[in-house]
Amino acid sequence: MKKLLALCALLCLGVSAYAADGATLFKKCAVCHGDKADKVYLGKVPALKTVSADERLQYMKEYAAGTRNAYGQGAIMKINLKGLTEEDFKAINAYIDTL
Repeated sequence: MKKLLALCALLCLGVSAYAADGATLFKKCAVCHGDKADKVYLGKVPALKTVSADERLQYMKEYAAGTRNAYGQGAIMKINLKGLTEEDFKAINAYIDTL
């Protein structure tokens, strides 16, 4: 039983570490926003690097909640952010700042 608990704890740590890896999580974002977060999507969505970190974090939360629909991207953003946590958003946001 102790071995099972230890294994479960290790698995949880592994999942948690993965979930907070901003570089890995950003790969999905890069499809539209560019590898360096500098792509102006559809000629109207501003490059993520030009948006302040506080605004980016707020926007991710709003898109995930379905309360933001800037540039008509609300539905696709909600789908893309589904299952991500606030810690994931913070990790993505921090990663963008390194680009």
